[in-house]
This record gives sequence, structure tokens and C-alpha cells, in this order.
Amino acid sequence: MAKRRKPTIGGLPGYLVLLVLLLVWLFQELRPALPPPEERGPLEVFFMPEEGERAKAQLIGLLEGAQEEALGAFYEFRDLGIARALLSAKGRGVAVRIYGESDHREDFRRYLVAARLGQTQEPPRVTRSLLQTHLRPLGGDCEEIAGIPVCFDEREGFMHHKVLVVDRKAVFTGSTNMTWNAFARNNENSLLLTSPTLAEGYRREVLALLEGRKEGLGEPVAFRLEGGEGLLEGTAYFSPAGGERAWRAILERIRSAREEILVAAFVLTDEEILKALAEAKARGVRVQVLLETRNLDSSQEETLLRAGIPVRRDGNPYTLHHKVMVVDGLWVITGSYNFSYRARAVNNENLLVLKGEALAERYRKEVERLWEAGSALELP
Repeated sequence: MAKRRKPTIGGLPGYLVLLVLLLVWLFQELRPALPPPEERGPLEVFFMPEEGERAKAQLIGLLEGAQEEALGAFYEFRDLGIARALLSAKGRGVAVRIYGESDHREDFRRYLVAARLGQTQEPPRVTRSLLQTHLRPLGGDCEEIAGIPVCFDEREGFMHHKVLVVDRKAVFTGSTNMTWNAFARNNENSLLLTSPTLAEGYRREVLALLEGRKEGLGEPVAFRLEGGEGLLEGTAYFSPAGGERAWRAILERIRSAREEILVAAFVLTDEEILKALAEAKARGVRVQVLLETRNLDSSQEETLLRAGIPVRRDGNPYTLHHKVMVVDGLWVITGSYNFSYRARAVNNENLLVLKGEALAERYRKEVERLWEAGSALELP
């Protein structure tokens, strides 16, 4: 009786080939990730409303300098100057595409059409019949408004981004909506980051939304940028597809804090973030929290106060719209991501976790300035 031969692959025993493949896979999965390339380019931070005019001028300048592509993902849209800049870029042959929050569809229509008609007075006035002459359905959740293709999210969560990506090399992002009052009245922050690596990551996320992937890709993107004041290292995260990673990045920074955590927040309701702040206070970290006044019914300031954390309401008669933490004078957490469950699991958001002393000092000074203008909260 002939002896049964063991199966082989390319003359090697099958089990040995499978073992080699397993080892290769483990090597790919477990090896340390290579650091992103160090890039050089402008890095600017803006704090509204004091720097609102300069911030808007830089945003419009970014659009005026666009040569190939401008992709926007905007929660709100009510600014004629920005509308004109988008239309001008489109007129020069730049591929302009916008993804917007469906709750604000009428504002996108009204402002883009008004800008096309040459209106300059806020708020613009456009009759419904005239508006219809500048709209063209594109299928699905998309339409052409004054020549610009705009798609809307049409989902339960907010499409909460405030992002512009230009020519695959620059990103404008932060807490600032594309509205005149966000730049002129609110306490906001925005960053202009000239990093092709970061821009490509944001571009992929926005394109995924435009192509119908309503929850985005959720792929984090790390970058390193030398912007003239030392090296800035960071990672961008995207919700809801990557919301868990964003949330864990916030918790890691809080739990790693050794000296100080300064918070300025539009809303603060995430139970684990509240717990992590209380634990930081308990181990001797200086923690202080500034909250938007009109959201005090939602934010859990009493939880913080019971933990011995000083809390103040903001002093702006309009809106404190920051979503900021400054940790140990080295780390900055910012973006569109409110410190809430919905930001992690439901909304389209972007979060930046940034490491750089110069940038952290800018944010620290701004948060401390707003803290001084606020008023203390106490337990009832």
C-alpha cells in the first residue's frame, strides 16, 4: 500500500508555508508604525472674535489661491464673503464641492444664490422663485446651487464639520462655522495647517461623505509640521466611523496629565471624560473648566464641582463655542468634536490632538483669558 504524501506548496510542506504567512502577518501588524514625514509650511491659529476678520481673510485667501480643488464640509453656511470666494474659485475652473448639513439646506441655497446675484448685505434676500432658477438636481442627496455641487447628509446625526481642504496641501478647520456671526461674535478657534499629509487625510474623509459613505471613513491621520515655531506633531480623528479612536485619544491625554488640564467647552456631558477629569483632580492635577452659559442645563458642572474642580460660566453674551483642552502646556485638543456621546457615536466630526509647546501656549493664554472673564459656579 502506497504511503500517502503530505500536501506541499511549491515543494514546501503546507504547514510551513502557512506558518511563514502567519509570521509575516504578525510582523506587519505588530511592528511600530513609521513616523509621518516632517513637512514645512505655514501654521496659523485664530481666536474669534478678536481675530475673526483676519481668520476670514485667510480662509478667503486660501480659496482665492486655489488652483485645482476646494472641498468643503460645513455644518452651517451663512456668509456672503465666503460664498463669493467659493463661486469665484468655481469660475476659475477650480473643482469646488461642498458637503453640508441637511438641516441648513435653505441657508446654503440662499447664500450661494445671493452671492451669485451680487448681493453684499447680510442677511441676503432671495425670492423662492428666483432661488429655483439657480438650482439643479444632481440625483440622490445632491444638487447644484449657483453652479456648485452640494450634497447633504440627510441622516439623524449632525454633519458637524467646519472643514475646507484646498489643493491637497492645506486644511482650515476648528470650531468655527462658516457664518458671519461665528467669526464676528463667538469665542471660536480655527487652524490653518499647510500639511499635504494632513490635507490628504481630510480630503479622503470629505470625499467619502460626498460619495455617499454617510459615516465617513474614520481613518486617523498623523502628521508632523514645522511651522516656524517649532515642530508640531498631531493626529486627526473622524467620527462617527472613527469616533471610538477619537474618544480614547481624549481619555489618554487626560489620564496622562501630570500638571494641568484647562478646558473650554460648548458642552460637556461625556460620562467617561467627566470621570477622567475628576480622577486627574484627585491625583493632584490642576483642572479648571469653562462652560458655555446656555448649555449649563446639559453640561454636568455639578459632577465637576463635587470633585473639587473649579468651574465657571463664560462671559460672552453670544456663544463660547470652543471644544478645547490644553494639557500640561504641551498638548492641545480641538476641532468640531464636542465632549459628548453624540460627537463620538452619531455626528460627523473631526478632532485634532496636537503636541507642540508654542501652539499649546497660544491656546493656554486664550483659555485663561476667557476664564478670567467668566463667573464662578457653585453647588446649590
